[in-house]
Amino acid sequence: MLPRASLVRTVSLFASLIVASCSGAVSSQTPTPPPTVALPTPRPTLTPRPTPTLAAATPPPPSQPIATPTPVIYVVQAGDTLIPIANRFGVSVADLIAANGNLDATRLQIGQQLIIPQLPRSVPSDGSLIPSPTPVPYEVRGLNSVRSPAGSLDVMGEVFNPGPTGMGNVKVLVTLQDDAGNALQSAVASIPLSAVPVNQTSPFRVLFTDPPQGFSRFSVIPLRAEAVDPRALIISLTVRNVTGRPEGPQFRVTGEIANTTADTAGQVRLLVTIYDAERRVVGYRYFTLSEAPLGPNEVLPFDVLLTTATPNVASFAVYAEGTR
Repeated sequence: MLPRASLVRTVSLFASLIVASCSGAVSSQTPTPPPTVALPTPRPTLTPRPTPTLAAATPPPPSQPIATPTPVIYVVQAGDTLIPIANRFGVSVADLIAANGNLDATRLQIGQQLIIPQLPRSVPSDGSLIPSPTPVPYEVRGLNSVRSPAGSLDVMGEVFNPGPTGMGNVKVLVTLQDDAGNALQSAVASIPLSAVPVNQTSPFRVLFTDPPQGFSRFSVIPLRAEAVDPRALIISLTVRNVTGRPEGPQFRVTGEIANTTADTAGQVRLLVTIYDAERRVVGYRYFTLSEAPLGPNEVLPFDVLLTTATPNVASFAVYAEGTR
C-alpha cells in the first residue's frame, strides 16, 4: 500500500492527464464564416423616350404667278406604271412622256418626280387652244403632324389667300422624306373650300395609313391655285357670338350665323379650324349646317364638336358661307 503522500500525487497526476485530454478536443481554429452570396447587379431603369415630333420643312414663300399653269408634281410609288398615273390625272400617256423629257416608261424609279401636264379646259370650234388660268400666289402655314397609336400619320396645315383675287382648285403636295431629304412617299391634298376669299384660310389634311420606314420629316409645296370670283359661287355669311371650350377629348364651338346680305343663301356651310399654341392646325371640320335657305337678316345657330389631335387647343377660327 502506497504512502498517503504518494497516493495524493498519483491522483493529482491522473486528474491532470484527464484535463489535458479534454482540452485537446476543443478546436482552437477560428470558425470559417459562411460564404457571402453576391447579389445580382441591378438592371438600370429604362426611361421611356419621348416620341419625336416630325419636323416640317420651312414653308416656301408664296408661289408667284407665271405665264403658264403650275404643273402638278407626282412622286412615283412602288408598283406605279405610266398608264394608271395618266388615267388618274386625266392625261394621255404621250403627253405625260412629253412633259417629262421623253422619259423611259420602262424605268420608272420609286421617288422619281413626274410633271403632270395641265391640258386646256376646252377646244373652240376653230381648233385654237384656250390657255389654262394663270395660277395665283398663296401661302402654306400652320403645318403639323400627328402619329396615331396604330402607326398612321396625319399631316395637316392650311393655305392663306393674301389676294388680290379669290382662288379655287387649290392643291398642295405633301412628301415624306428621310434625313437626307429624299422623297419616300407623297400625296396630293385639296382644300375643302371651293373658293377662298381674299384674307381667308382653308385647312387641308393628308392621312398616310402606312408611312414608310426611315422617314423623319415632311415637306408641303403649293401645286396650283386658280383665280376665281367667290361672289359668283358663294354668299359670305357673318359669324357672331362665338364661344369655344374643351369638352372631354373633343372641342365644342357654338355661335350663330347671320345673313347680312341682300341675297338668299342656299345651303349653309360651316368651316371650323382649331389650332395649338403655335398656331398649328390640330383639327378642322367642314360640313353643311343646313339645307334650308337662309334669307336676308335671318340667323342660324350652330353647335359643333371637333375631334382634336391634342387636348391643348389654344385658338380656333370659324368661317361660314352659303351657296348661290
